[in-house]
Amino acid sequence: MRSRVWLLCIRMIEERGRRENIMAERRQLFAEMRAQDLDRIRLSTYRTACKLRFIQKKCNLHLVDVWNIIEAFRENGLNTMDPNAELSVARLEAIISTILYQLNKRLPTTHQINVEQSISLLLNFLLAAYDG
Repeated sequence: MRSRVWLLCIRMIEERGRRENIMAERRQLFAEMRAQDLDRIRLSTYRTACKLRFIQKKCNLHLVDVWNIIEAFRENGLNTMDPNAELSVARLEAIISTILYQLNKRLPTTHQINVEQSISLLLNFLLAAYDG
């Protein structure tokens, strides 16, 4: 019984650390965006476009082409999925992972990206935007 409680406590501590890490990454991303001083752009459409481009480059999505997306959608069964069905966070993470790992396979070894960091940044951004 004690070992189960101990194991549960360890898992709770690890989960809390993971959540704190996610929040730190999110704060860092938004701090870097603020450092770009994009809010000084007067027109909201241009300001929004610049912020989205910043996120795109930070997550390495500017390197992804439509064929990467098509391949990832097919591999994850999205081409047969009901358009009104909701995606779970785990499925969204799997799709993002597929996209970025396939991208990394196509890039020369001198231009490899940090896939785990890109997945984490993009997933956190999408969840913050969706929940926000």
